[in-house]
Amino acid sequence: MLTPASRLLLKDESLSVRPFLLAMLDPILTKPWHNVSEWFQNDDPTPFDTAHGRTFWDYAGHEPRLNDFFNEGMASDARLVTSVVVKDCKGVFEGLNSLVDVGGGTGTVAKAIADAFPNLKCTVLDLPHVVADLQGSGNLKFVGGDMFRAIPSTDAVLLEVN
Repeated sequence: MLTPASRLLLKDESLSVRPFLLAMLDPILTKPWHNVSEWFQNDDPTPFDTAHGRTFWDYAGHEPRLNDFFNEGMASDARLVTSVVVKDCKGVFEGLNSLVDVGGGTGTVAKAIADAFPNLKCTVLDLPHVVADLQGSGNLKFVGGDMFRAIPSTDAVLLEVN
């Protein structure tokens, strides 16, 4: 019989983190670990740059496969975390009229929050290629942009750390 933790690796489990695990084990993301020694000896900003010759975000912006599996991996991780946040931390959202999920990817967290709090206007801010084809709803919208340049005006900013 599977343990509760091992069930999280099943494909058809609602809170499966299988896409996250598959993303983290993909050769595109593991290759930088093989270049750490070389990275310490150069001026590249990250081992990813050393391994692939460009930043992660530039690579993902030009490689749909990486963009897709990375976003699905982040979404699966977010589904698990958000299920707890929405259930056990409702007070955090009291009194808010608006929230911007900075770097919110495909909007998994913002969608769950928007559904749980219908009066809260939620915005997902991410790179244009990430949100290009995503549709919002009544209290959820997607904005393409760069968090280092501007963040839409809001009552609260959500910045997830994975």
